Amino acid sequence: MLKKVSIILVLVIAALGVFLFQSGKIYSLFQKDIVFYNAKSECDLHASTCEVVLEDKKITLDIDKPIKAGEEMTFNIQTDGFEDDELLAQIYGINMNMGIFEYILKKTDNKNYQGKALVPACMMGKMSWQVNIISKRENIGASFVLELL
Repeated sequence: MLKKVSIILVLVIAALGVFLFQSGKIYSLFQKDIVFYNAKSECDLHASTCEVVLEDKKITLDIDKPIKAGEEMTFNIQTDGFEDDELLAQIYGINMNMGIFEYILKKTDNKNYQGKALVPACMMGKMSWQVNIISKRENIGASFVLELL
């Protein structure tokens, strides 16, 4: 009887461990915090590219024009010093919680990445979005602000 209870207890603990690992709870305990570097405040993605220097690396973001909320947009990333196979674009509202949107940017050649993204339109008018381009390999990221109507 004690043997059966021990086996059941081990199976329950193993199942709980697998569930917690798969849900990201345990995995997140071992991840380092991501260090973010900000684009200059005068950066306007509607007019040109924006660049962020991250220690000895660089990320330049260009979004195909015109940029409109509620429509798919193409993110073009040029990098210097990154070897990731993909980068993560994380987008969330600054002035209103509208959720967090994550998109994978695939490597197109030695220094360039590209991906599609879509953010919803805000019915209240102008919306400020935080766009983070993240290297999970390096645990660093570049932060940009995107204003959308």
